[in-house]
Amino acid sequence: MNVEELLLGLDTDQRVAVTVAASPLAIIAAAGSGKTTVLTRRIAYRIASDPDVDAQHVLALTFTNQAASELHRRLRRCGLRERVEAGTFHAVALRLLRQRAIDIGQRPPSVATDRFRLINEALRAAGSKADAAAVLNDLDWTRARRVSFADSAAVARRAGRRTSLSATELANVAAAYEALKTRRGVVDFDDLLERCLHALTNDRQWASGIRWRFRHLFVDEAQDLNPLQYAFLEAIRDGRPDLCLVGDPRQAIFGFNGADPTIMDNVARLYPGITITRLTRNYRCTPQIIDAARGVLQRSEQSDDSIAVPMDGAAVRVVSATDDINENVAVARLLREMVGPQQLWRSCAVLARTVAQLTAVHAALARAGVPANLQGRSGAKRAFGAAIAEAYGCRTHTELGAWVEIVAADPAANPTRARVAEAADRFIAQGTGLSFRAWVELHSPFDNLDNAEPDDAVDLLTFHGAKGREWQTVVIIGAEHGLVPHSSATTKAQRDEEARLLYVACTRAREQLVISWAALRNGRASQPSALIADIASDTDAVVVPSPIPRLPRAIVDPVYAALVAWRTTAAKAAQVSPTSICSDESLRAVAKARPTTVEEIVLVAKLGPVSGARIAPRILSALTQAL
Repeated sequence: MNVEELLLGLDTDQRVAVTVAASPLAIIAAAGSGKTTVLTRRIAYRIASDPDVDAQHVLALTFTNQAASELHRRLRRCGLRERVEAGTFHAVALRLLRQRAIDIGQRPPSVATDRFRLINEALRAAGSKADAAAVLNDLDWTRARRVSFADSAAVARRAGRRTSLSATELANVAAAYEALKTRRGVVDFDDLLERCLHALTNDRQWASGIRWRFRHLFVDEAQDLNPLQYAFLEAIRDGRPDLCLVGDPRQAIFGFNGADPTIMDNVARLYPGITITRLTRNYRCTPQIIDAARGVLQRSEQSDDSIAVPMDGAAVRVVSATDDINENVAVARLLREMVGPQQLWRSCAVLARTVAQLTAVHAALARAGVPANLQGRSGAKRAFGAAIAEAYGCRTHTELGAWVEIVAADPAANPTRARVAEAADRFIAQGTGLSFRAWVELHSPFDNLDNAEPDDAVDLLTFHGAKGREWQTVVIIGAEHGLVPHSSATTKAQRDEEARLLYVACTRAREQLVISWAALRNGRASQPSALIADIASDTDAVVVPSPIPRLPRAIVDPVYAALVAWRTTAAKAAQVSPTSICSDESLRAVAKARPTTVEEIVLVAKLGPVSGARIAPRILSALTQAL
């Protein structure tokens, strides 16, 4: 690697962040300030310029697999030939535990693939009728915060968090859940961190080896650390100074998952003598967008010192509609107005606080002929998700081999599905003794799937889901009191986080930002969010009048239509009649129930054991792509 080339194109602050000889170091990086570039080049710069830093001793912890893959890609482009250890907290913990188990002759941990089934069984065993999703959230939050189940209700109450069960009830369900995992021989993600932390604390020899291996620590999106992740990080660090935290307290938005923004806020106290460097130049957003986003934070008595580098752009537009249905129709019209002949649909996004809003606007866009990816899931991502789920669902090598043969024999197989099958075939041939899931995590054979050409469609995402993304044009819908901030935010800390959430949504836009609200939502009167008051006063409000014609609802369920289309294609490929593959009644039942596993499809579609083994995985794949 050429050290000087690593510094090309960096501004003064970025260059300091890359080259400063400081440990520990915190880089406070504003939205659009080149955070990933700086993190990547700092790792590469230290390896290239410091003879005591070797790639094999670097550990970079991320919060998403996509971020880890992007880090690897950028390091390769920097000229780094050796692969550094980079991955999510859970993925790194899993790799460490698996290697430890192999070394001491124990069975490597196996991650549960269907936690909802486990928690439903645990609820039945504990005699509880509570909602499974809510209980899982409570369990995860309690463990992420490192709180005992006996104290969970009191701690949650102080945090302004509503719990689904009392402390005693939650403890009973948790005990049943743990017993089920033990009986099935599986673990969940929090188990990985807890077990790794326990081993680092109690197995001195193993801990010494891990600390020898990982001497240079980097953490991306450090503002999202929760206490369990922080304890895991600190157990590896063991008081050594070589640590670099990169993050932005203004983008701390995962409190509902147990994240503790005070960790990044208090780095000076947690790490005495730490050097703090700031990246304040925003290279993404126009000054108008930055001013609007800053106004959101100021409304909650938070500050933003970021500076827009791009030249002046269009004014931020605040749009109102008479009700939520008209708002969705207006969004379709606005997108058609703003997307010019030379602009792609995928340069636009519609962002909302809740998934329910996105589902409604997705239907409106479809009726208006505007292509859209719900939750940002492109056709390639949906196909990969469905295919990898099918492969992971195969319990034995023989079953996986049979699945590979089915895919290979299908002339209509999606290219992404075929690629997963090819990887599975390589895995079987190597005979490693690992599960296919473990092999994928170790070898990352699908790292470059993100390089595939994305669909030309508008992305529809929640505010949380949009984190780390950017678009030329962003439309934020539902900017009303009760949604922004959400009605569940009852404490000042929660309301502050809601403001940061809207700040994140605003700063996803590069050139055009439109914010909309409806005077009537779900039949109830609404008021514009106080968080956008300064935006409305500083810009020309554009009001969409009420007489917007409502388009008729689609008569045919689009999910059912997609399943029928899949069946037609499969029938042509197999040269059989469509109904010999699966009946209309079965497809309607699947479209209505929307099952999430092969087993559930067999039950819902009333398939026999032979047809279920042959057809159910393919129906699941088609259903996943349709949703």
